Amino acid sequence: MNIGTWTAEQWRTVDIPVKSGKEYRNPFEDADVFGEFTGPEGQKLKLLAFWDGDGTWIVRFAPTALGEWSYEISSTDSENADFSGKGIVTCVPYEGDLAMYQHGFLKVSEDKTYLEHADGTPFFWLGDTHWTFVTEERWDESNCPKYESQFRACVDKRVAQKFTVYQSNFRDGEGRGIFGRDIDLMQKTEQGFLPNLEEFHNNVDKKMKYLADCGLLNAVGYAWGYDMAKNGLERYKKFAKYTAARYGAYPVAWTLAGELPGYGGDLEETTRLWGEVAVECERWNAYENLQSVHLACSRPFPQIYQDEPWFDFAMSQAGHGDFDMGQVMYQQFREMYQGHPVLESEATYEGATSNEYSSRIIPASMMRRLAYLIMQSGGCGYTYGCNGVWELQWEAGVGGIGWGDMAWWDGLELPGADQLTIFRDFYESVGWSKLKPLTDEQAETKSFFMKASNRTQIFFTGDAEMRTIVGYMTETSMRSFTLRGLTAAEYRAYWVDPETGERTDYAEPICPENGEWSYDGRDRFANRKDRLFVMQAV
Repeated sequence: MNIGTWTAEQWRTVDIPVKSGKEYRNPFEDADVFGEFTGPEGQKLKLLAFWDGDGTWIVRFAPTALGEWSYEISSTDSENADFSGKGIVTCVPYEGDLAMYQHGFLKVSEDKTYLEHADGTPFFWLGDTHWTFVTEERWDESNCPKYESQFRACVDKRVAQKFTVYQSNFRDGEGRGIFGRDIDLMQKTEQGFLPNLEEFHNNVDKKMKYLADCGLLNAVGYAWGYDMAKNGLERYKKFAKYTAARYGAYPVAWTLAGELPGYGGDLEETTRLWGEVAVECERWNAYENLQSVHLACSRPFPQIYQDEPWFDFAMSQAGHGDFDMGQVMYQQFREMYQGHPVLESEATYEGATSNEYSSRIIPASMMRRLAYLIMQSGGCGYTYGCNGVWELQWEAGVGGIGWGDMAWWDGLELPGADQLTIFRDFYESVGWSKLKPLTDEQAETKSFFMKASNRTQIFFTGDAEMRTIVGYMTETSMRSFTLRGLTAAEYRAYWVDPETGERTDYAEPICPENGEWSYDGRDRFANRKDRLFVMQAV
């Protein structure tokens, strides 16, 4: 049977329906349907179709190369003639301006220190947290007169601020009820498990497509780690299989479950069971979407899955305000996950109340400090979160879990997100993917009056040739420093205010002697803000 001919832009999806008149007791579980694609240079891609109701399965295909792709439909029910046929998809160039489709989906860099697009272009991870995007974030409602849609307002705001990642969770199944309603995206019925097509059609699909159309990576988990005990392994393995088929051709990274291994019960067993879910995802992960896990914020950091073949990058969770959050923390995290890119995925929520030891409101400066620390410690990105938005609080003082009483639209206006636009612009201007932490010998720092702590230091990165050097100084840093191993005869230097982006040129050219140059930090005492120092070879 001839299925049809289609046209799609490179890296953008085309949906190929496969219809069957045969009645199944459980169409989701009784038949797997596949589309096997062959590219212009012999590339092979075998995609699992997802059941979409009314006797219809859909193969969602995003061509990865220009030219003509042939495909053939098959299934595990060899007796059903409806599950056979051939067709053609012609891939044409993408005509838009979104980096995700100009450069392709993501992979790990060759040196295992950052993420990059298919064509090798570095990907700067700048995320925003929306844990309840399925259960709470509203597609067609807004209680703020500035916006028609809560969901689209949040996404559009972050896109304008140059964010690249939307951090979320499907929150499938019965949870602890800490925040957000429970939702069954995978339903247990008398016929077995079935996807909740009403919720997918009317809720999740719209949001997933909108994020894809905005060029954002959706870093999404299936549930919270502790949900496994209530909902069971079989459910989440089937859910991972289904979402891989339904959304794997979009820009996604699967982050498994929230806060693993967790804080109670049999943590080893919880870790093992969720690991089986990750393996199931990998089995159906035709686009090789990156996989990771959202870790708990215990100390020391959890060290799980780093030797698993499906595990691609590591996401720390620094805490929510009061844990020790200095460079030593990130150095230890990098050592735990050697051979994997690392990033900060959840830390302080701007405007919320810290919830570990004290009850203080977290300012933008505290959030900003962690963003620069992870990058200066060899990380590849930072995920922001703020009061009102991370939990999608509809009204001030109504709902939430006690960390703040801000409505979502007020959270969108907090200043920290704009400062992260500056953060991304700055690092991209200095070639961040080539910068690595300098050793103590390469960058020696000295304190004038007090022993330096994690909160009063200067942190340096540089490229391999020591032609670009970046220093980040915390707001309480009163230190001098000496740089060694400099290779250029002359450098130009400048300061950057990370709050405003204001640049101030260093007065004189820097001419190292025997590859060494020292700075006396006393002239910066009057400025008790964090700041950046950049040296670039002339």
